[in-house]
Amino acid sequence: MIWLFQFLTLVSCLGPGNAVTQTTATPLLVVNGVLGESVTLPLKFPGGQDNNVVWHHDKIAIIFIQPKEAQIQVIDPKRKDRLHVAQFYSLQINNLTMADSGCYYAQISTSSSTEISKYNLGIFRRLRNLQVTNHTELSDDGTCEIHLICSVENPNDHVSFRWQITGNTPIEEANLTISWNPKNSSEQTYTCTAMNPVSNLSFSLSAQSLCKGAFNKKNQHPNIIWIVIVLSFFCIAMCPMFVWRKRITAEILRNSDYGPISPGNTVYAQVTHPNMKTEIPISMKNNDSSTIYSTISQSKQGNCHHLSC
Repeated sequence: MIWLFQFLTLVSCLGPGNAVTQTTATPLLVVNGVLGESVTLPLKFPGGQDNNVVWHHDKIAIIFIQPKEAQIQVIDPKRKDRLHVAQFYSLQINNLTMADSGCYYAQISTSSSTEISKYNLGIFRRLRNLQVTNHTELSDDGTCEIHLICSVENPNDHVSFRWQITGNTPIEEANLTISWNPKNSSEQTYTCTAMNPVSNLSFSLSAQSLCKGAFNKKNQHPNIIWIVIVLSFFCIAMCPMFVWRKRITAEILRNSDYGPISPGNTVYAQVTHPNMKTEIPISMKNNDSSTIYSTISQSKQGNCHHLSC
């Protein structure tokens, strides 16, 4: 993509349409600038006070220079504060914008000849935030399958990607798929490089570090299965015990001779003996404050008890 973009721009710069009669011309010079920064288009000025220099951008004059009068006139009003003349009347452009890209040429005229220097200026952003995403799978035979994708923050900055594998030919792609088996493969490093005409970024990683997580995850699966099995057997074994205890408790309550005493009543039990009368208070308080007296009398002739309330 980068070479195609530059080739099309070169064709437009070299094509017809220049309004200046060419006597001699220097080869086209490709210059790359960074968005927001400065760039200089170098000029080889032959010297002499009788020479005049005119800088053009896309066939439009932007600066007129007369060395004899020491006069420099910026003709482009939109870029008046950003266009400057550097050493040997080279053109310096500050705070570059995308609109500054295109074809430039400097026309150096004397009384007998004209010399033209041509330039192709490209403006690019610096690449930022190189990221490598990966997806790792572990096959049944222990081979680790790794899928890698290299990307940058802005993919439209004429960026190209390259994967460099230790001991192998570089791969000019953003995606890479590799297979790595620790039993028969040595440790390898994979480096992704993102580049454009003004910057490049690199990121390296190893197959071992990527596959380590997959191997650990596989080793954890049997432990989880055993935990589930043990818990299941424990629940199965404990359920009958809980049911048995519940049944025993219910059976005891049904066979009990004494019913439940309601809380909160005050009960006095009076037992009458042939020679003694004893009152045994059993106090249980309630909001009703009811009192029940129970008298038990015992006769001398029999074991029968007469209960009166």
